[in-house]
Amino acid sequence: MNGDYIHRVHYYETDKMGCVHHSNHIRWMEEARVAFLERIGVGFPAMEARGIYSPVVGVACRYRRPAHFDEEIRVCVRIVSFESLRLKISYEMTRVSDGELIATGSSEHCFTDTAGRPIALKKTHPDIDAVLREAMEIGD
Repeated sequence: MNGDYIHRVHYYETDKMGCVHHSNHIRWMEEARVAFLERIGVGFPAMEARGIYSPVVGVACRYRRPAHFDEEIRVCVRIVSFESLRLKISYEMTRVSDGELIATGSSEHCFTDTAGRPIALKKTHPDIDAVLREAMEIGD
């Protein structure tokens, strides 16, 4: 299942050259991921209420074109892989006005209990495991 998230570039996100500072793309990826997970029914508030945390274990971003103040950027989120303990998500950022590719990225996450111990959702929370598997299959 793909998820689209629209972000309007804020002035404070730009640098002296008038371009979005590279660190902001990672923040947009997180904003889009949080919105996507909420939309499919496994948002952070619900998961954390059940004692599940999902720390980032890796992140990457490839910059293609600059973005500028007040532009709308579409961040498309897609689950690339899910193996009960690990989740990998891809991101494609495009300018809404012309569809130009701004950046691509990915993030990897694991699942832990409140003590920080890894958990396999298939065993501990099969309902959440099923939602993530279904979201990944729909995106294919």
